[in-house]
Amino acid sequence: MLNFLKYVLLSNLLAAGAVWVGHKYVEQPFSISGDVLFYMFALQWLLAGMVWNGGKESQSFDDDRPEIKAVSMLSDHEIEADRQNEMKANYRFGFIFFLSGLFPLFACVLLSVFHDLS
Repeated sequence: MLNFLKYVLLSNLLAAGAVWVGHKYVEQPFSISGDVLFYMFALQWLLAGMVWNGGKESQSFDDDRPEIKAVSMLSDHEIEADRQNEMKANYRFGFIFFLSGLFPLFACVLLSVFHDLS
């Protein structure tokens, strides 16, 4: 649980840094607002979507001839175990980004609700 919180904190800090650099690049003022929190959320969910495995349709393992030859030299068990490990690693990494993106989204919604009330 502590490692998960470290990942969430680090990913939110990196997302905030990326948003800050982006605001400096387009020369707009940087303040903690709903826009910044939304961009942090969108950036993290974009990264989560990029690393999550898209299923069998997005995998093309056996397309080129050298790869087909190399695959024929290995047992099917080794290939399948490697694919499973890759899918688990991608899923875990993407799921952490997905969950860490929920915090700025929740803060963005709360900020917009309380801003509308005042």
